[in-house]
Amino acid sequence: MASNASASEMVLVKAWQGYLGKLDSSPLLTKSISAAVLSIVSSLVGKSIAKEKIKPKSIIDEFCVGLILRGPLVHWFHTFLDKVVFRRANQKNKIVVIAKVLLDQLLFAPIFISLYFYLSGIMSEKKISDISKSIKKDLWGVMKGNWGVWVPANVIGYGLIPLNLRVLWGNIINIFWTAYLITKVNKKSTVKAGQDNGQVS
Repeated sequence: MASNASASEMVLVKAWQGYLGKLDSSPLLTKSISAAVLSIVSSLVGKSIAKEKIKPKSIIDEFCVGLILRGPLVHWFHTFLDKVVFRRANQKNKIVVIAKVLLDQLLFAPIFISLYFYLSGIMSEKKISDISKSIKKDLWGVMKGNWGVWVPANVIGYGLIPLNLRVLWGNIINIFWTAYLITKVNKKSTVKAGQDNGQVS
């Protein structure tokens, strides 16, 4: 048993070292792929919470969202904050951490969430006008939920997590946050489907 545990630990250590190596050699690609994989996990959790049937297309859609939206945008935003906006500042200074959290939540988050709604809606073959209406209706409520999750998560992320691991940290938190977003994005179409069938959701 001890030898099996030791072997497992060695595999995990090597896998982690390999991941860190890829972060150094191909940071954008590595973060995008990890975001895509964890987006699939988010989708599975979200569908389970919403008690919806898991379809291959929805899994593929979330993979694409992580790969082309979440991974790249979050990578670029964190890099922009550390390397451009606060390049001469002490990154662990409390004022700097608070400033990053404010920029993240008041500037980046509304834009990212809106893009998430649009991309997810387009892949679900919704009309742009319907997606825009959904954003206008739901964005404020989603933002309030966002602050409850991401303000403390970002305080930890900006204050304690190294830049190269910050996207991974966000991806882990995002498993639960995206599960919530999926239920919000799909809520309207579920209600409409029920009404079209003469049912009340």
